[in-house]
Amino acid sequence: MTLNRHEATRLANECLPLLHQSTSLPTNNLHITEKNITVQTQCRLWAGMGYIYNISIGKTGEQQRHHIIVKRILPPPKERQSFGDKRKADSYECEANFYENVARDLIARHDLCIPTPYYIERSDEGEITICMSRLTGRSGRLASTGERHAVLLWMAKLHSATWGSKAEELVEGKGLQPIGSYWHLDTRPDEHDSMPRRGWEGRLKKAARAIDERLKRDRMQCCIHGDAKDANMLFFENEKGEVCVGMYDFQYCGKAPPSVDLAYFLCVAVGETECNDHLLRFYHEQLLQRLPDDEMKPSFRELQDSVALAFCDFQRFMSGWGNWGCDLTDIVNQTLLRLDGGKELRSEDEYREAMLREFG
Repeated sequence: MTLNRHEATRLANECLPLLHQSTSLPTNNLHITEKNITVQTQCRLWAGMGYIYNISIGKTGEQQRHHIIVKRILPPPKERQSFGDKRKADSYECEANFYENVARDLIARHDLCIPTPYYIERSDEGEITICMSRLTGRSGRLASTGERHAVLLWMAKLHSATWGSKAEELVEGKGLQPIGSYWHLDTRPDEHDSMPRRGWEGRLKKAARAIDERLKRDRMQCCIHGDAKDANMLFFENEKGEVCVGMYDFQYCGKAPPSVDLAYFLCVAVGETECNDHLLRFYHEQLLQRLPDDEMKPSFRELQDSVALAFCDFQRFMSGWGNWGCDLTDIVNQTLLRLDGGKELRSEDEYREAMLREFG
């Protein structure tokens, strides 16, 4: 379904009050009509559940134009939704909740570069429209230390701002994901069932529930981004010449240990594991600087253990779905070795007992 000029004009006018507040471009004399806007389709959403559009506002030939990104979600009727469809539809509802209830505070109080929400609209049929500012910057390969540090700093800001009991409040009161990330075991039973049953992946399959439960009871809890891949990042330099990052796509933002974001980022976006220690130490320092004194401050060893388990958790998903990012075989084997000594245990319960013994 294409966003026509008439509908785009209506949405742009709904955005105008907050556009006045949020942009550095002059808006006092801005009159939005069908004659001075253009609409471009940017991309189709995952599973065909809608589209992203760019509304550009301004007279023909003007150098400075206002831009509004419109994310329009069109899920199938609930009675026709598969298990996977429901997961995706719920994720878009979470994203609307994030922009409606959480984003502005993170921008204003915690200096996080994310799209500014202008207007959110929901229909009785389940359609959702999110209008927001357009992030600018360049895509990155994350080959430079500056880009990697920029993302880890961004994560430290998000995680510290939502640390501890705040995460539960954002889930219960603001509608974020009860469990952050798109691959957690509760929503991926088919992938778990599809895992190989032999070798180290067979051992990981049997240990999967113990790993999932341990991450859920981790002492470190916050709200994570949940899909921190390079495709969701744009890099730019601030006025000091420092590399910074803006991030978008908050469908899977919710409660989890910070290690879940870190493991996914290192595997998928950075794409190598040799630099883990240096990058984790940088993140750990930034996190501790931002956590209030009355909050639980994790040791570096706690963070390392949690990241090792999060790597195993992500590999569990990939073993049933398909591998991408860097090879996690060695890391997973080292963690499994702590649990079973290299020999598959007899049951899931034995892996639970081993988890309590080794990781608490």
